[in-house]
Amino acid sequence: MKTYTIARATDDVPLTGAIEGTVWEDVPAVDLEEFTWHDGGSDPKLTTTARVCYDERALFLQFHAEDDDITASVTELNGPTFEDSSVELFADPTPDADSRYFNFEPNCCGQFKLAWQEAGWEERGIGRTLIDPDLAERIDVRTSVPGPTKESRPDDEDWWLAARIPFDVLSDVTGLEIRPTSGTEWRGNFYRSGLPDHQKSTWNPIEKATPDYHSPEYFGRLRFE
Repeated sequence: MKTYTIARATDDVPLTGAIEGTVWEDVPAVDLEEFTWHDGGSDPKLTTTARVCYDERALFLQFHAEDDDITASVTELNGPTFEDSSVELFADPTPDADSRYFNFEPNCCGQFKLAWQEAGWEERGIGRTLIDPDLAERIDVRTSVPGPTKESRPDDEDWWLAARIPFDVLSDVTGLEIRPTSGTEWRGNFYRSGLPDHQKSTWNPIEKATPDYHSPEYFGRLRFE
């Protein structure tokens, strides 16, 4: 099981793709380098990196994604953004209590899904909670890709995305008091989506024959500095 340390921000965190000369310069990068479903062919293993930090009010994310086929068609909140060029954070904030987790799935144009569910929710037919529009407006997402949609172009190379998710929004969605401090430990994983299966990548490996991101049994450790 891999471990990632979520850095404590000591200054304002800009929602930008820039690293040098910003708070992000002091935030460790995590590589999504597990290509469990790659077939060994000539298709490239596209590079994806993530950085995560926090302050007393919010969680901040920054992703950089190599991509020669940048596409997005989902424009509705909680739509199937995983089908677009997208990145994802899944996290269980109470790993010692239960197996519930949230998933944040923004596409390259900044539209996202935020859901809260129990492990095996779909197979068990127990449903899940999706963020409502009023709460979603309090999540700030910036990207390098103008929206609301994106068609593939021959000059596509890469894109970045940065987001601020207030902890009180996560508290409202989950019904829990989400307020991590130094030493708090979550479980979670980072994913790259919107690609053919053999190009999909994860941070912590998922030992399944086909892509299944809803696999909390394969989450890694997320420790707050």
